[in-house]
Amino acid sequence: MEIESVFDELAARRVATVDPADTALLRELAAAGVSSDGNRAYLADSVELLSAERIRAHLAPPATEWLRALELAAHIPSTNTELVRRGSSGSIDGTALLAEAQTAGRGRRGRSWRSPFARNLALSVGIRIDRGLVEVGAVSLVVGVAVADALAAVGVDGVALKWPNDVLLEGRKLSGILTELPRAVAPPELVVGIGINVGGAAIVAREVDQGVADVTERVPDVSRNRLAGEVIDSVFDRCRRFEREGFEPLRSAYDALHGFHGETVRVVAGTESVAGVVLGVAADGALRLRTASGERRFSGGEVSLRA
Repeated sequence: MEIESVFDELAARRVATVDPADTALLRELAAAGVSSDGNRAYLADSVELLSAERIRAHLAPPATEWLRALELAAHIPSTNTELVRRGSSGSIDGTALLAEAQTAGRGRRGRSWRSPFARNLALSVGIRIDRGLVEVGAVSLVVGVAVADALAAVGVDGVALKWPNDVLLEGRKLSGILTELPRAVAPPELVVGIGINVGGAAIVAREVDQGVADVTERVPDVSRNRLAGEVIDSVFDRCRRFEREGFEPLRSAYDALHGFHGETVRVVAGTESVAGVVLGVAADGALRLRTASGERRFSGGEVSLRA
């Protein structure tokens, strides 16, 4: 039996029949955070499955009107990959795709971002932003502020942003953001991918080489559906403001949340490694660094930030 079939049953009934002799499958299920007992795999009562109705209940009217398609998948290799595929040949504006399990999620620079079953949030949104192609490079920073807003709305305060696309809690990664442009059209339509640890950080920690944090550290009984709704609503709201006004009005909000603002860091761009003090971000979203040779700027697609 394939694990995807078990995921389908769990999403439909919260319980699935399995062969207790299939130890390979049972190991896979355990790695995905699914409990098993004898010939059944099951979800604990505390596990909340995603619900389109409950997610939509947390959208403000403007986002409700814009969101024409809210799709839930029991499992998918990558929500971003799927929306990029669709966006390469058609409009994806107003589409949100969420998965209970993401088996081959992608982070920035090709890093993997897996999501165990019914733990964490793995979601991607397609959104049209009527700004120039050069300007939309700042969207990942805009989304970072939006995710921080959504987390605060459910009771997770004190998060920090790590330029260009991570959200941290006490210095550990809580959320990752990946924005992609499926095709060069005007106005551009972007895929905004967001992963947030919501009850599954311990599982994620087995596969990554960095500290991870979890929303449940601050809000043990958090609703994934509420958080998903808050994230989608906040992303829409912040992106619409960016569309109207550009990044400049949001720059101070980003700098206030940037966990490395004013700190001495090392920026690695290709084979180059540059040390300096973070001055903030520029109007185009580039990182401003004061170095021994003067101010330098780095774009999001080229660098990593290491304290």
